[in-house]
Amino acid sequence: MKLHRSIIAALSLTAVAVALPAMAQDQTTTTVEKTTTTTKHHYVYYGDHKIYFAPETKTYYWQSNGQWTSGPTLPPEDQAYIKTRGMEIDLDTDKPYTQEEVVIKKYKSDGGG
Repeated sequence: MKLHRSIIAALSLTAVAVALPAMAQDQTTTTVEKTTTTTKHHYVYYGDHKIYFAPETKTYYWQSNGQWTSGPTLPPEDQAYIKTRGMEIDLDTDKPYTQEEVVIKKYKSDGGG
């Protein structure tokens, strides 16, 4: 009987010893990576009068009384300024005037600002 208990105890310990490494291998680590996508927005920039036009949305952006405004048409007093060819630019914002300083620096030498 004593031998029988010893064999059962030995088998139980062996089963635990085999199961522990197997249980440890079941634990996995998951790494999550974040991907940021930058969307480019296309504009026609009329640098002489700081007017932007977004062809995709047919929206103009211009200053009125020191504030940026947007809409599907320019005020009559600004419409004459877009008769000349503007400069094609791409920005990573849907509000082009937020990058006015960058646009001026980048495109002024190209005649756009």
